[in-house]
Amino acid sequence: MEKNNEYFANFGESLMNIWTKNFDKVNSSQKEVENLLEQAFSNQKDSLEKIAGDLELIQAEQKKLIAEIRDYLNQNIQNVYGDQASQTFDKWNAQLDEINSRVQQLTSAPLKESLNLFNQSQEKFQQSFKNTIEQQKKFREEAINQFISAQKGFIDLFESNAKAALNLFK
Repeated sequence: MEKNNEYFANFGESLMNIWTKNFDKVNSSQKEVENLLEQAFSNQKDSLEKIAGDLELIQAEQKKLIAEIRDYLNQNIQNVYGDQASQTFDKWNAQLDEINSRVQQLTSAPLKESLNLFNQSQEKFQQSFKNTIEQQKKFREEAINQFISAQKGFIDLFESNAKAALNLFK
């Protein structure tokens, strides 16, 4: 009877080992996909932040260049044509600044807002993905625990039936 119990226990353990090995393979491939997606999210976020930073840098450099050109032109106009021409140039530049401001509102503001919205939606998607991963981990743990319980129940049932059958022949 002792050998039969050992046989059933070994049989149950080997079934459990086969199932857990295959389950571990599935889990490791899922973890690999999770890591790759996490890396892709991180790379995308870094790219978006770089684009936004580059846009701000371009705008700052553009303003700096325009200011330098205006100062240079204003000095030349003042030297050649006098103060009145310089004042007219300043008024013209103020009007140009107003036009430039409106053009920027029409072009760069929507682009910045689009990047911002895209970044927010990506963060929400990433959080949703993390929540899904956590749910899958809980499900995996529950599945393993249920399988272990079922396996133990199966072995116990098999052992009790084997004992009952052996008792019939005594």
